[in-house]
Amino acid sequence: ALNAYTDALSFSGSSYLLNVDKATKSSMVREDRLPNVKQVITSDMGMRYLYRNQVLTAMDDVRAEFEYMLEHLHDNVDEGELLSLLILAQ
Repeated sequence: ALNAYTDALSFSGSSYLLNVDKATKSSMVREDRLPNVKQVITSDMGMRYLYRNQVLTAMDDVRAEFEYMLEHLHDNVDEGELLSLLILAQ
């Protein structure tokens, strides 16, 4: 699902929205430091892949801990570890 979401993203090749305060934006314009569209798209995609990978890793950790707990039902297993991983995965 996450790969389908990322693959379906589309970007405008001619513009972007700069989310900074007015003073910062003015400073960037005066100093010719505005990023080009390619830089913005690359940065945005990099962050999306980073977040996607963090979610996938967290879910793998939860799955592994849950499977471990199922295999050791009769042992004294600490459910706190699973709860910690689920909270982290949020």
